[in-house]
Amino acid sequence: MIITADRLRELFDSELPDPQLAVVEGEARVVPGTTDEDQGLVVASRSDLLDQHGGTAPSGEALERLAVTLETSVDTLGA
Repeated sequence: MIITADRLRELFDSELPDPQLAVVEGEARVVPGTTDEDQGLVVASRSDLLDQHGGTAPSGEALERLAVTLETSVDTLGA
């Protein structure tokens, strides 16, 4: 499993500018959204996920479900 709840916690807690969750070389990483560098496949941004969850970071089971949903999306894309 590439996308985990721990990686999502890292995204929500990140101090990077406009942090995004990306798959780079088969590994999920939190990357800044303001760089021009190739960041691999961007899965989601913190701001988009917060918008989808009423402005607060999900926790517990909701965070686990979100990880599974994003993992399924990545698997479907073949990343």
